[in-house]
Amino acid sequence: MKFDTLIRFAYIETQLYWGDGIVAGDLVNTFKLTRQTAQNILNEYRQKHPTQMRYDNSLKRHLAEKDFEPHYISQDTMAFLDYLQGQNLRAHYLNETDWSDIELTDVNRLLRPKLPRHIIQPVLAALRHHKTLLIEYQPVMPDDIRVRVISPNHLIFADNRYHLHAYCHTRQKYLDFVLSRIFYVEPADEDWVSSEGSYEWQEFVTIRFRPNRELPKEVQETLLRGYEGGENGILTIHCRKNEAFYVRRELEKKRDKTRDMPLWIEIKE
Repeated sequence: MKFDTLIRFAYIETQLYWGDGIVAGDLVNTFKLTRQTAQNILNEYRQKHPTQMRYDNSLKRHLAEKDFEPHYISQDTMAFLDYLQGQNLRAHYLNETDWSDIELTDVNRLLRPKLPRHIIQPVLAALRHHKTLLIEYQPVMPDDIRVRVISPNHLIFADNRYHLHAYCHTRQKYLDFVLSRIFYVEPADEDWVSSEGSYEWQEFVTIRFRPNRELPKEVQETLLRGYEGGENGILTIHCRKNEAFYVRRELEKKRDKTRDMPLWIEIKE
């Protein structure tokens, strides 16, 4: 199979499995094809996999069959979320040749919580189409509200897990929800609220850390070399205000176990 065909078939399956179906226009816009070429690709996929999708006349879209089994993409929820993260990172770099022959071991993946598709797919759809959701959430505090209506705004990856920045209609404030703590989701009727009113999301801040001066000098120098923005003995990070919470927590928990002291000290002015 040609590489172009493989990529387009994977795109079709992604739209069917993780999205809300596909039309020829999606292929036209994504791959800059003519409508006839896009329709031919859909027909070619249907001929090769005749039981995978059906056309819904009321929605005017091709939808996945109930027993849909993808052939070109992974069914793993975390793999798809990593794919989204990878697509975002790839946009900052060049489209080079395939580096898949280099073995990379991500130990953090062994510690990530499982995320069921029946929870994640509606969340992703709500993010894409600006819809509200009713969720049941397992809060940290046992007496906190469990059932909430939210307007999903942004995905955040921090602390080796995915968070959802959303407006909580129940609490009437913007909050971050850990995806693995959502155990039920259904569409809600409230009007979707954007993140424009989120002070934590819209405001950018600059936070600064320095290596602990009680550490040996060579250790301090090594710490700074490990991060971008480490100049003049100071690590400077410019980020959204709610991202700063995760950055601080990540750096503050790093410790020199041998000397029993923190590696980083925040510079507060």
